[in-house]
Amino acid sequence: MLTACGSDADKPITDAQRQWVDAVCGGVAPGAKAGAELRKQDPADPAAVKTAYVGLVTSNATAFADAEKKLKDLGAPESDLDGVHERFVKFVEESAKSYEAAQAPVQALAPDAQFWENAEKVLADTNVVTTPEDLRATFQELEKRPKYADALGRSQTCDGLRGTGL
Repeated sequence: MLTACGSDADKPITDAQRQWVDAVCGGVAPGAKAGAELRKQDPADPAAVKTAYVGLVTSNATAFADAEKKLKDLGAPESDLDGVHERFVKFVEESAKSYEAAQAPVQALAPDAQFWENAEKVLADTNVVTTPEDLRATFQELEKRPKYADALGRSQTCDGLRGTGL
């Protein structure tokens, strides 16, 4: 085997790189699961919609904040992924702030027929995410790299993202 000619892309995924993949998915999967639960709610039951919506906001605030900390601690998994890492860290940081700011106002809304519309307005008003496309771009970049695509497929943390379009 000629390792001198190989690139980092040819090497097996390391434990640190696997932890990075888990942190990326850990930032997104709880919100994806909560979003799926929200979509299951009957719009004719505003109290259930509110409970699920508050769950979505809370899940996202916590998961994004946790992912931000883990990703900053881990750093980029490879030098050629520095840009992907930095964009995703910015995305989770801004997302955490947005959902954190939305928690109290969403909780304060009345569980009535206008709840969903009012909650969406709260989220729009508290949103500070400047580049939401960075989320999809991160997953697309990882899918192009066989060892990261494999790690995404094997990660239990990433299981919650299957079928969400990411």
